[in-house]
Amino acid sequence: MPPGNNDIHGGFSADCYQGFRHSLCHGWASGPTAWRSQHALGVSPIEPGCRRVPVAPQLGDLQWAQGAYPTPLGPIRVRQERKPNSAIASQIEAPDGIRLER
Repeated sequence: MPPGNNDIHGGFSADCYQGFRHSLCHGWASGPTAWRSQHALGVSPIEPGCRRVPVAPQLGDLQWAQGAYPTPLGPIRVRQERKPNSAIASQIEAPDGIRLER
């Protein structure tokens, strides 16, 4: 490690553990991703294996949201965009075997 830099995985544990015990891979850190997928993208599977997926975006103040939702059959790719009249235009690509409901 160059002088003046901190090793985030091993250097910030003086008050508790010494060494490489600091992790940024905790499940609680992924909460915003699930929220974004369900609300901004509007993807919320309701059948095992993601065979049936309603898509109902809630953009709030966002002008657009874009992302991919992983499923056993492949990713569902979504782009939601607010139009000037406040309507939401959706572009959705889903693998064969997934029924989208709007």
